[in-house]
Amino acid sequence: MIRVNLLPKAGRATTGGDWRMTASGLGGLVLLAVLGGLWWMVSSQASSLEGQIVSMEAEIKRLEVVAKQVDQYKAEKKLLEERVRVIQALLASQSIPVHLMQALNDELPDEIWLNSISMTGNKLVLRGYSFTDFGIANFMTRLGKTAPLIREVELVVSEQAEVQKVPLKKFEVVCTVAG
Repeated sequence: MIRVNLLPKAGRATTGGDWRMTASGLGGLVLLAVLGGLWWMVSSQASSLEGQIVSMEAEIKRLEVVAKQVDQYKAEKKLLEERVRVIQALLASQSIPVHLMQALNDELPDEIWLNSISMTGNKLVLRGYSFTDFGIANFMTRLGKTAPLIREVELVVSEQAEVQKVPLKKFEVVCTVAG
C-alpha cells in the first residue's frame, strides 16, 4: 500500500533523504580545504621563488662588478707584460752599446778626441780630432784588431782643421759593428 503524507513540510518527520545534502556540503568543504591547501602551497612556492629571483639578481650585479674588475686586471696585466717585454728588449740591446763604449774607451789613444759617436743599424760613425795622421791610423788599427764588436774600420774623411788656432786633423771613421 502506498502512503502519502499530506502534512506540510514543516510538520513532517525527517526522513533519511537529507544525508545527500550533508554529504555534498561536507564534500564541498573538503574540496575547499584541499584547494586552500594547494593555493597556500603554490603561494609559498611563488614567494620562495621570488626571493630566489631577488637574491639571484643581487648575485648577478655583484658578479658583474667582479667581471669588470677581472677585465680591468687583465688589461693591466697585458700592459705590464708589454712593459716587461720592452724592458727585456732594452736590456738585451743595452749590452752592445755598453761593450762598444768600453771598447772605444780602451782603444782611444791620448792624442785622439772624439766629437760625436752615432750608430745607424750596424754602422758606427766616429768623428773627432787628432794631432797627427799617425794618431788616426793607430786608432783605426787598434779598433780593427782588438775591439771584439768592431768588424770593419774605414776612414771616410781626414782633413786639416784649426781649433782655437791649433792645427789639427779632423777625421771621420765608419765601423761595422757585430751583433
